Amino acid sequence: MAEPQRDIVLVVDDSPDTLNFLTEAIERSGATVLVAVAGDLALALVDEITPDVILLDAMMPGMDGFETCRRLKAKPHVAHVPVIFMTGLTETEHIVKGLGAGGVDYVTKPIAPDEILARIRVHLASARAAQSARAALDTAGRTLFAVDAAGAVAWCTPQAAPTAN
Repeated sequence: MAEPQRDIVLVVDDSPDTLNFLTEAIERSGATVLVAVAGDLALALVDEITPDVILLDAMMPGMDGFETCRRLKAKPHVAHVPVIFMTGLTETEHIVKGLGAGGVDYVTKPIAPDEILARIRVHLASARAAQSARAALDTAGRTLFAVDAAGAVAWCTPQAAPTAN
């Protein structure tokens, strides 16, 4: 019997201490950890491997986590991947900025290992349920679509997809 597939967690942080701490805790939970020390490296990495969840530091030199998240969410193959921000920034404005950039959660440092692992499990389960629902609708043979507040198509079944002329 094949070994069950391990969850893939991408950790994006410029702090070696944080990377070591999180890698150890996540690997103990049975997941595979990918590491990027900067936003541009994370963007390149997801073009090679699509993670199941991303832990993203908000404050990094160069491209910050907020911009990194916006760019990750602009990639169609990564748009569904939950992003959990982790940072020392505790002000409401930063939390709102992280969620507005596409994050699903926001954890402040210092990070408790049990808490971050629990949050990863919850967001993985939610993302998988949403993906299953999309897959079921895609195979149902129905013409369905959803639009965002501006009226742009946010999602559609293959039957509702625009055709190229």
